[in-house]
Amino acid sequence: MRITAEERRQQILDVALGLCAEKGFSGTTLDDIADGAGVSRALVVQHFGSKEGVYDALYEAVARAHPLEDDPEIARCIEEKDDFGVFRACAAHVFENNLRDARQSNLRLTIYSMLENTDLFHKFAEVRDGAWEGVISYLDARKEEGALDPVNSRELVEGFRAMVVHLAAETMYKGARPDRAHFYGIVDSVVELILQGLRCSAGEP
Repeated sequence: MRITAEERRQQILDVALGLCAEKGFSGTTLDDIADGAGVSRALVVQHFGSKEGVYDALYEAVARAHPLEDDPEIARCIEEKDDFGVFRACAAHVFENNLRDARQSNLRLTIYSMLENTDLFHKFAEVRDGAWEGVISYLDARKEEGALDPVNSRELVEGFRAMVVHLAAETMYKGARPDRAHFYGIVDSVVELILQGLRCSAGEP
């Protein structure tokens, strides 16, 4: 059965995802991707232009695979102005989605991009930033209400996200089974410290 151009493009991306998550960006070539997808190198270039084009499409797809705005628990916490719950639900979203990913593609690609190529990491981070815009807007609104100290919401979210990714990687790769209690125990402590500082500065006891 003949597949459409879009289906072929997605097939190539799926193969590239598996290879890059296993071998890293530097260790994966266009020929590897073409061989894995059972197509010619020329067809891969036709769809993506270059190896960098494959990577651009790849981390765009991965970074937007599980958008925060679609998470009902995050939405509920934002609606109820539950500051602690918003941070914790965001951490849970990252951790649990990575646990459900059998290949751990998102986490592996993030780590490889940090280790191999800072330009790739910054591109990956820019795409992921878009997924956190709702949380940044929520924090900005809470600052306007006087509930939180007027810190830079984007920098706060960026630091928190980096901590969550690091902790998720440590938890998932340490031991035979991920220790959820370890992960959430540290997240809860960090969120409490963050909010304690923000609320004290905002005038709360």
